[in-house]
Amino acid sequence: MNENNKQDTEAILSLAMDLGKSMIKCGAEIDRVEETIIRICHAYGMKKTEVFSIVSMINVTTVDPEGHAFTQSRRVYSYSTNLGRLERLNSLSRSICCQSVSFEEARQILDTISGEKNGFHTTACIGAVLAAGGFAVFFGGTWKDCLAAMPIAVMIYLINTYIKARGMSKLFYTALCSIVSGFLAIFFVRIGFGDNPAMIMIGDIMLIIPGVTLINSIREMLCGDLMSGMLRLLESLILSITIACGFSIPIIICSAV
Repeated sequence: MNENNKQDTEAILSLAMDLGKSMIKCGAEIDRVEETIIRICHAYGMKKTEVFSIVSMINVTTVDPEGHAFTQSRRVYSYSTNLGRLERLNSLSRSICCQSVSFEEARQILDTISGEKNGFHTTACIGAVLAAGGFAVFFGGTWKDCLAAMPIAVMIYLINTYIKARGMSKLFYTALCSIVSGFLAIFFVRIGFGDNPAMIMIGDIMLIIPGVTLINSIREMLCGDLMSGMLRLLESLILSITIACGFSIPIIICSAV
């Protein structure tokens, strides 16, 4: 086998897997990730590609036109939801399949997208503030509860941007946000800034409940990806229990004071 052809195939497979890994880290569905990897390999002339993926790992074997098989794997340590980055990755995969970008250009674009850091975005912060305040009112809170939920929403967004992004596990992130939010909600009510701590907590809970993960788990199980769907469902249940325990800690402590 020609050594250059071997290196080219390894590079193509590496590109496809790195793109798939980035998609999972942005919250993409498993079947879409597998389909993207297969399409990219076929776009570069691979004869056959088999993909096995779950939320924490991707394993791919591809066969080049000469019949030689190549296998690579990727470990995914953490993932969240970033629809903006996911859309750019999808756009890149479509460009590759349409052969509108060269391999070198595709690798450069992918490295640029994957290297982006989650910095502070004013629009996202405003969205979190409006969501928390809106849900507080929607579930029966007063305008004071709405205003009290807003600074807590900013705190949750800052934790997500500057602490979670540095490698904090989703479990500890959820517990931290729940406990701190609960204490702040009770504190605001006691100083007269809010009327009902429960309504403030409900408004801020909406920012951390694993809604997207739960929906993706059901979708993946319906699509036949039972292992990945069960893992996401289990994660959703654990995070939901963590949220409940996190908010109950300040309630128990402050009721005894």
